[in-house]
Amino acid sequence: MNTDLHIIASCTKRKRAPVPPELHMRELRETEPDIRARHWWNRLVKHPHPTLPAEALYAGEHWRVVLELPALAAQAQLRPHLWVASAGYGLIPADAPIRPYSATFTRDDVDSIIPRSRPQTAGTPSQQWWRALAREPGPVPGEPRLIHHLAQSSPKARFLVVASSHYIEAMEEDLALAARALRHPEHLLIISTPGPAARSMLASHWVPSNAQLQATLGGTRNALHVRVARHLLRRAQKKGAAGTMDAAIVQGYYGRLIHRSAPPPRIQRTPMTDDEVRQFIAREMRTAQRTWSALLRQLRDNGLACEQQRFRQLFHELQEHS
Repeated sequence: MNTDLHIIASCTKRKRAPVPPELHMRELRETEPDIRARHWWNRLVKHPHPTLPAEALYAGEHWRVVLELPALAAQAQLRPHLWVASAGYGLIPADAPIRPYSATFTRDDVDSIIPRSRPQTAGTPSQQWWRALAREPGPVPGEPRLIHHLAQSSPKARFLVVASSHYIEAMEEDLALAARALRHPEHLLIISTPGPAARSMLASHWVPSNAQLQATLGGTRNALHVRVARHLLRRAQKKGAAGTMDAAIVQGYYGRLIHRSAPPPRIQRTPMTDDEVRQFIAREMRTAQRTWSALLRQLRDNGLACEQQRFRQLFHELQEHS
């Protein structure tokens, strides 16, 4: 076991501890990226809420599967290191002490890092935010704050990045620099939904992950990317990392697997207006206090339709005004 594997997984919205009101991104009024990031970081550092290891704070199916990956990597004769790509903290080790927070790279979310009225600046707002957070010291002094710094310090390592397309967009420049820093650039794998970055300088590192794999790998759509990562590491146990984890080999394998898989069934649900969704949430919350995700599942089980981000935003708006 002599090859390092850096597993970089995106954080989750769900936390195992309540988020203090001051640590919701929606509370920030600043719009300029560097100033906004500095004010946010000061809130995280100075807030009195106790810290928890990141790996113990995140919750949900996505994170449960993430925590399985290091053991699978070790069984494949790799030396695993688990990292978190966090919209609130930047790049951090999985055992870093952090506070509950609510921040995301997902656009239109009430706690998006992108302000609703943002100034016109160079580069995408999410990439600016990722760089700005990297200028802060982080919760573990001395640890790399950018992926390409991590690659420069271990150029012989393998890198497995598992995140949504919004998070990959934020890290796009950083990942491209990381690929250049590696002795073997093909050892950088990115598992995500194909997005604009999949057609950029990162195209040769992209591992396709789409809904057609769900029937084969199981689980929910939200945890599909990490299930692909788990499947990949299980194959590496049987065949060895050298024979299964180079980018071209992985792209070919999962491309063929998608081609052989049946398209997911289309579920017909009745769309709802914002007012109808609000009425549904208010009615159900009168009978029992439940999370937004539990209520969304119930709504969809009833044959009704509402996009996840819209439902979550309406849920939180009702909570704030109740």
